[in-house]
Parts: sequence; C-alpha cells; structure tokens
Amino acid sequence: MIVQSFKIFGERHTGTNALSSFVIENFNIKFLYYDYLGWKHRLAPNETEIQKFATQETIFLFTFRNPYTWLKAMHRDPYYYHYPKITELNFFDFVQFQIEDYENLIMLWNQKNSSYLEMINKVPISMLVKVEDFHNDQQSYFNKISSKIEFNGNFIPMDRYLNGRGQSSDKSVTESLTVPNLSREEIEVINRYLDKDLMKELNYNLLP
Repeated sequence: MIVQSFKIFGERHTGTNALSSFVIENFNIKFLYYDYLGWKHRLAPNETEIQKFATQETIFLFTFRNPYTWLKAMHRDPYYYHYPKITELNFFDFVQFQIEDYENLIMLWNQKNSSYLEMINKVPISMLVKVEDFHNDQQSYFNKISSKIEFNGNFIPMDRYLNGRGQSSDKSVTESLTVPNLSREEIEVINRYLDKDLMKELNYNLLP
C-alpha cells in the first residue's frame, strides 16, 4: 500500500516543526494535522482511539530529545501562557514545577516519551527520530523514510532553524543540542526523576 500522508508526535522543542518541513519539502505526502489523532505534543493516543482512524497509508514519526538539553530549552521558552510567572523561575525550581497534568517537567518527559515508544508498536509504519541524530545526518533519515514509503527522489537538506512557532531564526541548532553544564544539585534532582529504563532505550546517558 502506498503511503499518502504523515503524522508527527513529539514534545515541544524536539524538532517537530523542522521534521515536518523536511518531510513536506522532500516527499510528496500529506501532512496530517489536529483533526487526525489530535495535537502533535499530546500524550500518545491509546489503541482504542487509534483504531478509529485509517492508519495503513500513514507513516508516523516520533521525535525525541536528550532530557538535559530539552529541559534547558523548555526553561528558555516553556510555551505555558496561562501562567506567565513560570518564566521567572530559576532552572532548579523550574524543573520541579508542576506542569499540565504532570508532577513536574521530568515526569512529563518520561510519560510522553514512553507513550510514543508504545505507540510505535501500534501503527503499521513508524519511525523514531532523535533530534540530535536528525541534525547530524539528515541524509540518513531521508534514506530511511524513502525506504519505508517507497519513494524515489532527490534529497533536499533542511538548513534553517525553526522555532516552536514555525518561524526561521539564526539560532545555532548545534549549540542548542549540546548537553549543558549543570550544577550538582540540578543533576541530582533531574536524575532522581528520570526514567532510567527509558533513557537506556533511547540511548541517552545519565549525567554523572
């Protein structure tokens, strides 16, 4: 069956906009939005919800990011407009702050990413995309997607940074994806909550 469309799931600051633009630019398939299994940043839908949609002609792409760089990105721009004072929190307090339906941001990272890994096994065609790997080797992801959707075409690299609003900027992606220097107490509180099995499954290393 020919793949006609793609759907992306991933947390904020994990490259969902960049990957969407990359797929739209490189492949002749339709981008599925809110009306198909909801918001891209949501907790992954359960199997009952998935079964209400036709999935055979869709490739599902799931984006992931190292939790330490992701937490720093969220601290810079949390996209949490109904509580503006969140931007006044220092990083140590921010990572422990209750957000949405989650105890804190680290638990959000654990639970949403775990749900995406589970969903990978519930849909016919899917791919895990770590934003660090995508940034370092777009050609490889072009080849992988091409193989999955049986596409024959030319590779067009994504050479600009897109922020969470889909706007281009001159921000350094490499710098943003570099694991930051954190204090001992910051590392300890993050590591206390991080799901160690999930870290291993995604091949991310805990900071010592």
